[in-house]
Amino acid sequence: YAGTSFQKWKITKVAANYFTLMNLGSGLYAQSYNNNGTEVLVQNKASGDDSQMWNLMIVGGGKSYKAVNKASGLAITANGTGMVLLKAYTGAAAQLWGYNQLPSADTAKAAKFNVASILQSNMVIQRDKPFNVWGKATPNFTVSVKASWNPGLFTAVSDASGNWIVAIPAAPANAVPQTLSASVNGQIPVKLSNLLIGDVWVCSGQSNMEMTVDSTSSGFFYSGITNYKAEIAAANFPLIRQVNIRVSRQVAAQDTLRYAPNWTVCSPATVGPYSAVAYFFARTVHLGANVPVGIVVSCFGGSAAQQWTSKETIQNDPVLAGYYKAGSNSNLYNGMISPLRNLSIKGFTWYQGESNRDDTPLTNYTRLTSAMIGNWRALFNQGQLPFYYTQVTPYARDFFSTSPWGGNAVLNDYAYFREAQAAIKAVTPNTGQAITMDVGDLVRIHPFNKRPIGERLGLLALKSTYGVSVQAAGPQYASWTASGSKATISFAAGTATGLNTIKNAPLKQFFFAAGSDRVFRQATAVLSGNQVIVTASADTPLPIQAVRYAFTNFPITNLQNASGLPMEPFRTDDWTN
Repeated sequence: YAGTSFQKWKITKVAANYFTLMNLGSGLYAQSYNNNGTEVLVQNKASGDDSQMWNLMIVGGGKSYKAVNKASGLAITANGTGMVLLKAYTGAAAQLWGYNQLPSADTAKAAKFNVASILQSNMVIQRDKPFNVWGKATPNFTVSVKASWNPGLFTAVSDASGNWIVAIPAAPANAVPQTLSASVNGQIPVKLSNLLIGDVWVCSGQSNMEMTVDSTSSGFFYSGITNYKAEIAAANFPLIRQVNIRVSRQVAAQDTLRYAPNWTVCSPATVGPYSAVAYFFARTVHLGANVPVGIVVSCFGGSAAQQWTSKETIQNDPVLAGYYKAGSNSNLYNGMISPLRNLSIKGFTWYQGESNRDDTPLTNYTRLTSAMIGNWRALFNQGQLPFYYTQVTPYARDFFSTSPWGGNAVLNDYAYFREAQAAIKAVTPNTGQAITMDVGDLVRIHPFNKRPIGERLGLLALKSTYGVSVQAAGPQYASWTASGSKATISFAAGTATGLNTIKNAPLKQFFFAAGSDRVFRQATAVLSGNQVIVTASADTPLPIQAVRYAFTNFPITNLQNASGLPMEPFRTDDWTN
């Protein structure tokens, strides 16, 4: 006996010599039940019928009782292990029961009780890590938690502020639906059902992460992502679950969400409002790792990285504190990341950058994002959690401001920003970047083709986090040599196997070469095995001094490897102009 609510029963007289027995932990009533020919004791909702009525009679003139069911006429019989049985009364010790009236302190009723709103039916519980259950209650009350996948009973006493938390030991992945109940004296128990045990990923960023599969009601002024009708019809994945965190800007770090979210089971009926990138990421991981996947989508359109970073993280870095001074700093971290801190997770995905593209110098953005990653890892306190992020897509931000329309094809401010993004993985361990140079849209900062982006994030996770043998990177520049008017581009081992173009179309000529005058002129490139041969234009003063690829704002490329993954932009120079 540990004093938990699951070990306490309310005995209520309902008729002459008959009583009901209600468990305070579950709120359910003791009932006789025929289990394939064996009468057993179960707990069920109140029904008022004879199967829930018990005759409690003193035996032997002492303090022992027998409890006989009105419907079956059988007595409650202890079984040592397994289910409590109902058998004909014989006077055996296993059929004798006593009760103790609880002292007044034990029967006090909590005035309030809740479980953190992120913990709901239909959610996914992180496998192989302790699962925290937490919430608030009247101070100094014992909270009891019972999970169907663990035989233990877990308790915690609410502190002076009413906070309580229990940790259920780590469990392996399980696709069989589970249940959980939490209770305290005097309050209705909280019961969660249809829980799966798998991997949980937090997916954050700005509008491109927010953009949904079918966005008819999301304010993006389009009907859905590319092939959205077919994608929705095929979304029969009951082992994928999603929860969306509503926007909440807060001036101080919160420990609870302002708005209760809602976990849903992925299906054609529910997938429409899912984050498209997060959904395709989850689908890739689920199918590739054969594990239930939960996605916690916490994002907001137009947000900057400093809004997702704690005040302390920015203030503790003189460079960041000197540059990011806006009053909105940290407000989304405070309201939409900090309240998730007790949740056990697998890692993070991130699609953001457009709102920081004009940071000056751009090294500030690299520094800020790396600091934010460290901030989140420290908050969740689960080690070097993996962090996979997305490159901003090709986009002509000046498309309608040139004459004729179309934008200035040699502007490269976005190229320098992509370079700052790429630097994040170089300075931050356990990170990876999904390349998007082939899926941009010249006139839309929100490209519709979200499937390959989510899938590429998923491939990064499968390879680096799950150890699955998949190709996760496109061709990555490694080195170059020059001879006369030609330059040979070589790639990192294993990234350029089967170098080709999309649908075997002519190679888009996004290679540029600069000679002794340091002026970049468009060059001509051809594929040669797993290398690229670049020929400088005739007016380039030799020798070739540098080569760049896709280093402008909106080069929608078609160069890829055999796995269909696009080549990363690069430059061989470090010139500032």
